[in-house]
Amino acid sequence: MKKMIFILSCAAVAAVVASCKGGPYCQERQAVNESAKQQKQMIDNAIDGGNSEVAQVEMIGNSVVYTHIYDGIIDVKTYTYDGDVCAEVERVYVFPDQKTALRHYRRAVEQAQLYDNIELFNNQVKYDLKEVQHKLETDGLTKEQLKAKFDKQVAEIKKHMK
Repeated sequence: MKKMIFILSCAAVAAVVASCKGGPYCQERQAVNESAKQQKQMIDNAIDGGNSEVAQVEMIGNSVVYTHIYDGIIDVKTYTYDGDVCAEVERVYVFPDQKTALRHYRRAVEQAQLYDNIELFNNQVKYDLKEVQHKLETDGLTKEQLKAKFDKQVAEIKKHMK
């Protein structure tokens, strides 16, 4: 199920990139398409290898994207920077089923003091972290430093998986 959803989202991204005619946003669209290909490959490798936990960090334009797959849940955090300051953090969870997504959505609504724009769509929950919340994670870190922090976490995950 999650593989099908991911393939459909990749197809949507591919359609957007195919419509790119060299405008100013073309490079960003191509970067998003490349990211989608990498995420698909990461998921395929996790499924083929039987890994229950996979993590990946990448920089796309002015954003740091941290993807963590565990117990069938895909957790994608996108940290968008304005210069050297994190301006916004969006978090998207993709759950194996809608029931689990609904439980997570209810918990997020109960903790609305931490989140903005909480949305539920089928088995996906999306929200933005409030500024106070994301500053706890990113205050004083450039996007390169944040990526390095996450790369260290990914290395620890891989170390414990062996």
